[in-house]
Amino acid sequence: MNSTAIKARRQYVALAILSPLTIFLLWTFVTLQGAVPPTILPSPGAVATSFLDMIQRGYSGVGIWTHIGASLWRVGIAFVAGSVLGIALGLLRGRVPAIDALFIVPSELVRPIPPLGLIPLFILWFGIGELSKILLIFLSVFLIMMVNSQAGSRSCALDALRAAQSMGASRWQTFRFVVLPSAFPQIMTGLRISMGTALTILVASELLGGDRGLGFVILDASSFFRTTYVFAGIILIGLIGLISDRGIAYLARRIVHWEGKS
Repeated sequence: MNSTAIKARRQYVALAILSPLTIFLLWTFVTLQGAVPPTILPSPGAVATSFLDMIQRGYSGVGIWTHIGASLWRVGIAFVAGSVLGIALGLLRGRVPAIDALFIVPSELVRPIPPLGLIPLFILWFGIGELSKILLIFLSVFLIMMVNSQAGSRSCALDALRAAQSMGASRWQTFRFVVLPSAFPQIMTGLRISMGTALTILVASELLGGDRGLGFVILDASSFFRTTYVFAGIILIGLIGLISDRGIAYLARRIVHWEGKS
């Protein structure tokens, strides 16, 4: 790594640290000045106290790791299932016009509908148990991954396809060695977007009832104006989102190692 690259890397790391630090300092300054009531914006110290209390004593009689585990289980199942099916169907839609024609109207009718608008319907169809929560997250992930995978498979250069065919490559070989590598960058981007969306929909899905999960913690605390616990729950979800996003980004750099290189 040359000196210019090292300097750019150091600047990147410095800015990555400076950004949240600035937000934290502004948050501390505003609360110390008393510009906002604590019930609306509690101080970082008060949030930290509630955070530690949840770690030690749990919330609503349930250990915090149980809440985290319940949320991760719902998001994990929905994310994996939605990603696998969304990628498979998106790739097919991108390469087979008949399949694209079959799904274009249903998918484009459902895609603009916000998940919150589907909650009453999901309650009627699947009840208020785990299935409705998982399916609500699954649907959001599935639609995002389908669109990204379809766009990725269509981004394959025509010259590359013709070159593979002229060398006698079968349809499977063309797909495996030409179409799929071209689609991978957008697939990995879709995974990052859909994970963030899945965590967002998690809170909405836990409106459907139950007493487990980080979404439940946030909603229950807000009902009783326990703002510090609301912030603590939000921070926990944010940390999970940050870790998962960095993990997917790392995998993307390892898998799509050719991206951005001539």
